Formats: sequence, structure tokens, C-alpha cells
Amino acid sequence: MNLGDALGMACAKYQSVLQILHTTGAIQSMRNERHEAVGGRVNLYRRPNSRFWQCQGSFGGKSERASTKTENLEEARRFAENWYLENEQKHSSSAPNISLSSSPSLTDTPGSVPFPLHDKKARLLAAAIELVSEVGFKETQISTIAERAGLAQGTLYRNYKSRTELLVKVVAHVSQHEVDVVAGIAMGGEPAPDILRRCAYTFGSRAIRGRQMGYALVAEPVESEIEVERLRYRQKLMRVFETVIDRGIRDGVFVDQPAQISSACIVGSLFEALVGPIARVNDTSEAEQLAQVEAIADFCVRAVVGTATT
Repeated sequence: MNLGDALGMACAKYQSVLQILHTTGAIQSMRNERHEAVGGRVNLYRRPNSRFWQCQGSFGGKSERASTKTENLEEARRFAENWYLENEQKHSSSAPNISLSSSPSLTDTPGSVPFPLHDKKARLLAAAIELVSEVGFKETQISTIAERAGLAQGTLYRNYKSRTELLVKVVAHVSQHEVDVVAGIAMGGEPAPDILRRCAYTFGSRAIRGRQMGYALVAEPVESEIEVERLRYRQKLMRVFETVIDRGIRDGVFVDQPAQISSACIVGSLFEALVGPIARVNDTSEAEQLAQVEAIADFCVRAVVGTATT
């Protein structure tokens, strides 16, 4: 048999195998194979002409897609989780241009936010953030914000419709920074229980070390518009914890459960349990408060690891 005959026979066999696959629907099945990640917030699929898994999700009302650059489904799921968190961060920030690297975390000391001198709107926001971190929402007034920013009160009203609108921006900006910190931990490669515990502890310890801002974001009585923004803060945190819980379920280290509901319970527990440690009237030491945060973080892990009841 010459080479041409051998190639002809091989091609014929290949065509025969393809015909069988088409007849049984195997190829169509592979082309239509789809999975979900992050509790159904991200779709994973493969195009007919690609061996790599693709991600698709909706962010800010816009559909986004990306290649995972992997054929392995579990690796694709991990990529999808990180891709989802990164896109959530990118589409969530609505504050003026104060860089996250220099914006105040709950552990920063007052006076640490550099004012962008040529951006009056950002200067006012930075001044308001500093004041809330020192005295809370109630004592942060128009006159003190303008004075801290080195601007006239009229300039504030030209950039923000009201004091409340500016304070809503304070919550949006600082809370997004805190969500970004927790999301960064959630993107790590450690086992899901370790990541969950570290996310909970980091969130709580930052609130303890920046008690005034922590209280303002969690428990201080505020106007309804500010409370709405604080609820958005909770929702963003819930989505981060949901990705960790979803991963733990998939890895078999968390009991099967509705990840969205469990993440809401964890964030609710964090906020409620922190009210005491970060309250203005609190005579316990920081070390004792951090020990309480350790206990809160342990509780969060136990809540999703345990066996479901019937």
C-alpha cells in the first residue's frame, strides 16, 4: 500500500467517525455544553471552533465576555469567579477621581487623604471622608466640610446638590474600597474555609481599627438616602461571600446550600455582631475587640461547613 492509499483510508475512517458522532449528537452536545459559575451569575460555554471555556456575565446592565484560556472546567470556574469579582469592582465605583490606593481605608488615620487641588469635587469628597472618619455623619456639616477642603460653601453646592448627596458619595466611595479589599482576599487560592474566615476577619478588624468610620458604615442612624447606599454596600459584600461559598460547595468542603441566602446571612451576622465592638461607648480594649472578631469569623465558617438538617 502506498502513502496515498494509506492517507485515503485514514481520511475515510475519520469521516466515518465524524458521521457516527454527528448521528449520536455527541459533537452537537459538546458544542452546546454550558455550565454556571458564581451561583449562576456567570455562564461558561465553549464555542464550536474553540477548545477553551468562555465566560459571559452582565455588569452594569452590559453583557461582558472573556476567554478563560483553559480547557479544564474547574480552572475555568476559578477564572470565572475572579473575573466576576474584578468586573463587579470595575463597574461599581461611581465616586470622583480619588485613587483607591490613596483613599482612606477604615484603618487609615484622619488627615491621610491627599486633596486633588485642581478637582474641587474630589477635594470636597476627600474632606467629607476625613470628617466622617473623625466625628461620624451627624457632626459632618456643610460648613466644616467646606472649611476642611479650603473652599467656599457655595462651591460645595455647585458640585453637590445637598449635604446628603455628598454623604451618600462618602458611603459609596469608602464602602467600595472595603469591598475591594475583601474581594482581593476572595480571589486567593487557599481552601474556601480559610478564605471565608480571612474575609470575615479582615472586614471586622478593619472596622475595629477605624471604629468611627466602621460605626458610620454599619450602625449610625442616618437619612434614608444614606441607608440605601449602605444597603448597596451589604449587597456588594454578599456577592463576594457568595463566590467563596459557591467555591466551597463545589470543592465539597461546605455543605450543599443556597449560596446567595447563606452569604446574606453571613453579611447580616457580621454587621450585627460588630455593632457592640465598634459602638462609641465601649470600654473594652482593641485586643479584646479583635478577639471578638476572631469569634465572629469562626462562626461564619461554622455556619456554612456544617451538615444540613432535614
